[in-house]
Amino acid sequence: MSVVKKLCCGVFFLLMVFSTKAQQTPQFSLGFLNRMFSNPGYAGNTTENLFTATALNRLEMTGFEGAPVITVVDLHGPVALFGISSGVGVSLYNDMAGALRAPGFSLTYAYRHKIFDGTIGIGVTAGLVASWYTNQNWRLPEGEGSDPSVPTNEIAGMNFDMDLGAYYQSSTWFGGVACKHLTEPRLGVDKKGSLPRTLYANLGYAYAFDESEWMIMPMVDLVSDFAQTGFSLKTIVYYKKIYWAGLAYRWNQAIVGMLGIELFEGLKIAYAYEYLISELNRFSGGCHELLLNYSFAITIPKGSQRYKSIRYL
Repeated sequence: MSVVKKLCCGVFFLLMVFSTKAQQTPQFSLGFLNRMFSNPGYAGNTTENLFTATALNRLEMTGFEGAPVITVVDLHGPVALFGISSGVGVSLYNDMAGALRAPGFSLTYAYRHKIFDGTIGIGVTAGLVASWYTNQNWRLPEGEGSDPSVPTNEIAGMNFDMDLGAYYQSSTWFGGVACKHLTEPRLGVDKKGSLPRTLYANLGYAYAFDESEWMIMPMVDLVSDFAQTGFSLKTIVYYKKIYWAGLAYRWNQAIVGMLGIELFEGLKIAYAYEYLISELNRFSGGCHELLLNYSFAITIPKGSQRYKSIRYL
């Protein structure tokens, strides 16, 4: 067994051991199409050295008033900074849940290096996360009394945030591990809430059938804030690398159906629906995700041209 396969098997075993509970940290069913949100080491991990822009929107627990709505927009691609193979990216993030608004902005850099038959990226993300409450009309479900843990006036604050991660991609194997919110930024000027340090890990394998246009891609994902842990299994089937469909099982939480298509060269669209298998399915219509992904080339001028002939002076 090769070193890479031994490493991947070890990571897979680690994921299986630590995936025991459900948790509330954001988990995107379509996140495997662009892991910039969860892993800065992914920056620059694109095909044909293209830049990729992605917009991902997630509606959680539809049917509940004030249910979370999470939106991520990012751009990343490979560059050669001072002759060093690198990846760079920029991200915008917004999380709305009830009276809380938590937008964020970040920049990402990843050092990329060829290893075995693939490339590893080791990256860091630095940015700002803001938060404010808009809950002057907050009330308990019964319509009486108040909740002392929830502010009654609008408050806001901003804090520094930082992520670290590593991501490996070969022609068949891929996987990574990252820690988000290393600084555990506080939410609001009262500093009563915070974003916990969160571990993201994934591992997958792409198998192309011989003399066929079909490809199957099983993968496993883990998310943990070290208090609760979420675990999911996915299987995606591709046809001609243009059409794809998949199923996923999120441990004790949901069954997920996914569809995607490349509408024309460079533009992809995907949709996922999560059917809740917990008691919440009696009150919620499930969760929805929509993703738009566009890849394009950016040509960076190599500098001014100089001519020695006096005819061009």
